Amino acid sequence: MPQASASSHKRPRKLWWLIGFVLFALFTLLQMPAAWVIEKYAPESSYVQHVSGNLWQGSVVWQLPVSIAPLTGTASWTWQPWQLLLGKIGADVDIRTGQTRLNGQVKVGHRLWQMTDMNGQIAPETLAKVVDWQLPNTPIQVNSVSLQRRSGSDANATGFTQADGQLTWVGGEVGYPSGGKVFYITMPTMQAQLSAEQKNSKNLLHMSLLNNQEKRLGDLYLDGDNMLDVNLTQRLLENMPEYKGQAPQDTPVVSVRQPLLPGSSLSDSGMR
Repeated sequence: MPQASASSHKRPRKLWWLIGFVLFALFTLLQMPAAWVIEKYAPESSYVQHVSGNLWQGSVVWQLPVSIAPLTGTASWTWQPWQLLLGKIGADVDIRTGQTRLNGQVKVGHRLWQMTDMNGQIAPETLAKVVDWQLPNTPIQVNSVSLQRRSGSDANATGFTQADGQLTWVGGEVGYPSGGKVFYITMPTMQAQLSAEQKNSKNLLHMSLLNNQEKRLGDLYLDGDNMLDVNLTQRLLENMPEYKGQAPQDTPVVSVRQPLLPGSSLSDSGMR
């Protein structure tokens, strides 16, 4: 009996040693410099300029070649350890560039990434670096935007499989160059309602453009290859002084297909 009692006291000690070792290993992992991880897994990334902190909490200076003058900014993160129970790596993130600021949660899992409850605003100077247009000095408000995008060999399970949230813009006069001439249109106050939609066996991000009366202004579709389809209605084009077309207001009169980011030519475009 005394021997059995002694062995029963040793087993919990071994278990606590194991738990302590696991916690120590996890703590050591989280204290690993983030710069080392980036150097190991993305050694030639041109988007990352400087990394500080560790896996638990840190920041990075990033740069995107979206125009002649690259768009630069910072991103900071705080790890969410409970996401490991769901098989994902998650973090609270704060993204800044100029007056643009976005904050929310980013999660990465097996062949998927998620952006959850993203809020903030995209400043007009940020937009000006993405599109070569004359834009009004008004930001786009980002309200509780959530996205989920999957990758893989199954076309029916890849692309944007979940989307929710809203973008709002007070609009103003927009001038865009075309054929050596600048065309102007007075954009009304609008909102973009986000949803996921399956079209032609592809999972697309759908942004439905509506005015204050929730009347249709157009639709934007983004596929998994970062190609953007733009459809604009007669109702929106009536705000362009030089436009003389006549059609029912809900009729799409402009259709354009182009890469999401500039630098490539239009794949397909047309006007009806």
